[in-house]
Amino acid sequence: MAKPNPLLLALGIPAAVLIFVAVVLAARQGGKFSDLPPFSPEAYRKDWATLQGNAYVFAGQVDRQLAYVEGSGRVLAVKPVDPAKGTGAVPVRVPAALGANFESGQRYNFKLRVRRDILEVEDLETF
Repeated sequence: MAKPNPLLLALGIPAAVLIFVAVVLAARQGGKFSDLPPFSPEAYRKDWATLQGNAYVFAGQVDRQLAYVEGSGRVLAVKPVDPAKGTGAVPVRVPAALGANFESGQRYNFKLRVRRDILEVEDLETF
């Protein structure tokens, strides 16, 4: 029985580890909302009615809280993290049932649903 070449072991093990890390990072890249299409603030501003009823993922940064009603939820101004999506903030409603506290500058992936003329957060995750 032939012994494995030590050079192959020395190069093969680190290569296998790098491939494994790359696969794990690629799987985490999309997060739990990776199956949803990305939300476009520009398309929303142009004609929100065409987006009505659809769910999207929106990578946003909390700018400020616009309103809070105890037991009902909050309305936040959220800016897109990606400058290619636009620079202005959009208002999103976060139901109290999500139980999240927000601070300016926090980044989230929001699962949004366009309902009438409001963006309703159905779920979120930090990043």
